[in-house]
Amino acid sequence: MVDPVSGRIFLYKDARTTSNPGWWGSEPIWVTAEKQGLHAATMFWPGSDVAIGGARPEHWLPFDARMSPDTRVKKALSWFDLPGARPDFLTVYFEQVDHAGHDHGPDSAEVDRALAEVDAALGLLLDGLRQRGLYDAANLVIVSDHGMTPTNPQQTVVLDDIVDVHAVDVINAGVLAGLAAKPGRAEEVEHALLAPHDHMQCWKKNEVPARLHYGTNARIPSLLCLADDGWMIDTRAHLANPNRHVSRGEHGYANDDPAMRALFVAHGPAFRRGAVVPEFDNVDVYPLLCRVLHIAPLRNDGDLGAVAPILAAP
Repeated sequence: MVDPVSGRIFLYKDARTTSNPGWWGSEPIWVTAEKQGLHAATMFWPGSDVAIGGARPEHWLPFDARMSPDTRVKKALSWFDLPGARPDFLTVYFEQVDHAGHDHGPDSAEVDRALAEVDAALGLLLDGLRQRGLYDAANLVIVSDHGMTPTNPQQTVVLDDIVDVHAVDVINAGVLAGLAAKPGRAEEVEHALLAPHDHMQCWKKNEVPARLHYGTNARIPSLLCLADDGWMIDTRAHLANPNRHVSRGEHGYANDDPAMRALFVAHGPAFRRGAVVPEFDNVDVYPLLCRVLHIAPLRNDGDLGAVAPILAAP
């Protein structure tokens, strides 16, 4: 993405940008917990190795994709063994299932193996909590941030066939394309993009449907195009690159797409045993965690009411 004030470009795989606190516009829950007197630890959670608002969790490590899920769990558990206060809040992050889904597709044997690897790591976490006498007191919340759907390189909307790509800056492409018309070209670009298209729908950012909860941030470009499930959006120049990454699975499609649904499991004394609730938005996890931690949440988009029925004491 591009910051319209500074003109700087953010690349999520470039440590020079991800480590810059200026790109992180809100306060993560581990910082809020620390500010309100709790002890927080994060094992590879996005943003946890950045001094956001000048603060980091008490325990953290720089992200290292080479560290196995089991090793991550063992390190996280070791923080409970240090002298002094134990962590009140701990996150552990596993990207293996996501990466296998992108590289091989969500229904692949590689995803099955990644699931088994992460499942074993979760078992190691439970065993470690039991050994430390913490299992009965711990509240565990297991989430995925998205679902995934199979993709096929043949199912690509080529922007060059729809609009003069020399008239636009293609900020990002893929499932969701963000574009900005170059000076003097807005009318022709909007006329081309906002017309009906097969396998893609486009909007001005201020006209994005409310159900998508998107388009208000200044760093989001002026025109947005969302692909249909299983399709991608790209330019002919990028498709001609022999070294481009070919994804076999993707996420980021419409939030009412059943394939985008995510996992949520909670267990512990704060939660009502056996409770099942209707699906809810991932942003509702934040106020839920704040309630369990007994900390005051910052302003957020979540709805505690959607998840309160799973609490033992709503």
